[in-house]
Amino acid sequence: MAFSSQSTVYERLFLLNRCLEQAAEIVEQLEGEALIHPEYAEDRRRALEELRADLSHVLTGLLHQRELEACVGVVQKQIERERPVGT
Repeated sequence: MAFSSQSTVYERLFLLNRCLEQAAEIVEQLEGEALIHPEYAEDRRRALEELRADLSHVLTGLLHQRELEACVGVVQKQIERERPVGT
């Protein structure tokens, strides 16, 4: 994965996190305006936070795995280049 492509993935993850945080803020505003019951609002905020945390955990794990695989590939290529011919 190219660096710019990888940074784009991290940017999208950041935006996804921010969107879910904003959704929780909107639920809080609706609760403050007495449009939704506090207990319902709390459940929705908790669900949004759990979704945000789950997506962040899974996606950062997958990104980390890709980074490790890319590093291993680079090291293997280096080893092959440094290996004497005929061994």
